[in-house]
Amino acid sequence: MVLFVFVSFSLFLLFPRALSSQAPSHEKIVLRGFDGNPLTLESKTPYSPKKTCGACHDYDLITKGYHFQQGRTDKYGKIVMRDTYDEKYPWNLSSGLYGKHSLAAMDSSQLTRKINQSLSEMDKSSSFFAQNCGICHPGGGWAEFDRKGNLYYNEETKKFGYELSGDDPAFDGDYTSFSAGNEKYGVPWDQSGVSEADCLICHLKGYQWKEREAALRGRFLRYGPTVGAGWATLKLSEDESKNVIASEIAVNYTKKETGDFENLHLQIAKRPPDENCWSCHALYGERKKGYDWSLQTDIHKAKGMDCVSCHPGDKEHNFAKGNSLQQTVRDDLDNTMNSCEDCHYKRKDRRAPRYRHPFSPKHMRRIACQTCHLPYRSMPAELVYDHTSGDTRIYETSKFPSAAGLRPEVWYPALREFKGKIIPVKSAIAIYWGDLDEKTNLVRPIPLWKIRELKKPPFKDDDGDGTPEVNSLDEIRSFLIALKGKDRFGNPIADIPVLIKGGLLYRLDKKGGIEKIQHDQAQSIDFSLNHNVRSGSLTIGARGCKDCHIRNSPFFLRKILVDPYDEKGKPVYMEAWELLGMNREKLDRLLLEQ
Repeated sequence: MVLFVFVSFSLFLLFPRALSSQAPSHEKIVLRGFDGNPLTLESKTPYSPKKTCGACHDYDLITKGYHFQQGRTDKYGKIVMRDTYDEKYPWNLSSGLYGKHSLAAMDSSQLTRKINQSLSEMDKSSSFFAQNCGICHPGGGWAEFDRKGNLYYNEETKKFGYELSGDDPAFDGDYTSFSAGNEKYGVPWDQSGVSEADCLICHLKGYQWKEREAALRGRFLRYGPTVGAGWATLKLSEDESKNVIASEIAVNYTKKETGDFENLHLQIAKRPPDENCWSCHALYGERKKGYDWSLQTDIHKAKGMDCVSCHPGDKEHNFAKGNSLQQTVRDDLDNTMNSCEDCHYKRKDRRAPRYRHPFSPKHMRRIACQTCHLPYRSMPAELVYDHTSGDTRIYETSKFPSAAGLRPEVWYPALREFKGKIIPVKSAIAIYWGDLDEKTNLVRPIPLWKIRELKKPPFKDDDGDGTPEVNSLDEIRSFLIALKGKDRFGNPIADIPVLIKGGLLYRLDKKGGIEKIQHDQAQSIDFSLNHNVRSGSLTIGARGCKDCHIRNSPFFLRKILVDPYDEKGKPVYMEAWELLGMNREKLDRLLLEQ
């Protein structure tokens, strides 16, 4: 695990190890509305975190933190996301979750560029992201300001940001009414309000995260902090995707189940409790990596450590972090946390036990600590994202075995090389349609709304799971021909349509048949694994060399899914040694009986 104790006197003041009974309480908090005026118990309007907390704390400084910006700005607070941000992958508009397209996600959401020429170029608007992706976002940043730094809607002046910049809202990714193929999705910034940075999402124990989610999905953005603090009654319904949304909200500051209007200052948690961190990170961590932060699944949790033991924050609320494969936001902060070796070998944390390993030191140089101390996962994680039908189908790790003869109720990480060491990863497989640029050999993913509207050729259920899949060459060929048509706006869906699947790019050849080519974008999407650290007899190597160096090695011979269904509907696997680039001769040397 990538551990750290990033300690300084100032951080100790910000996040003390434990709150002393003699510690002074927070000063009395006066809740204020968006007009800056104090609210009362009888008030029926939501409070403003900016006007309330910002009266004493530097709101602008705090919201420079990467949790608030998620790729929109750099460490200086300068807006760096733009339509030409990534020359290699031009559909990425930033380095973070807001702007960086992820195929390992439900619905493969692409943020619409700021400037567009037609609706055919567009996918999800900033308004869509604020309502749907904002549920795991503390507010502020891109949920409050557009890509030119203007408030989406100013409550005091009653003006939209585009009125200040002079941009055409119809084709502006921040203000367009078009989203996910829906021309009437709307951009109700004046009705929903903006989503201000909510301090209590981290600093109030028992925060009502699910209720806040329903408020945001229901387009009550300005109400989010009030709802999360427990000062509202919601009337709930469901949207087309069965998400729970708020259809009505009534503010009630007399409620005390979570926040106490008159004594909120006594409830402020200076050190954010784990439950608040996990309200967002559990959703992402469980789905992507199989996280299960409990006394039984992580030795550090069992020893009394919490999230901020390893992830303390600075005055800008940037939390120290390591260096993972897929997360690229604010890479200037990479490795601001101590590594396993820093704590357990170099003694940067005197409380950490010194490791004593009986095997050769070359193992430490070649194999990351996480590889042996994260031997398996007991929580299922998302493994396959099939976008071919236009409605994303997800298959979990529990559907596909990862190591023959071992515990079937768990899954075993894939292995890969990273900076000279073997590390454990959760490899995700994305299957999707794209448009090939023959000059650059890049494949631009096609927005899923175009796939949903496509007149689809028939396809069968070849793997017998009850759901048809696109896998046979005839099915792939039929779809590729259909993708050469036009969308509802009269523009080509793809000039050179291709399918990305199982390490291969499928395209039509000159004779109308199918050509299969290996392609970089068809490789697995690997997520670093660093949490749920095991110790003692649960680690790889606890029983000696035979844990790895035997003929039926569960380490080198573990199965890694490459394709969930081949042309006949059968899953395709590779073994760990193959993905590590070993040849058979080297494998035979490593598997000698010890």
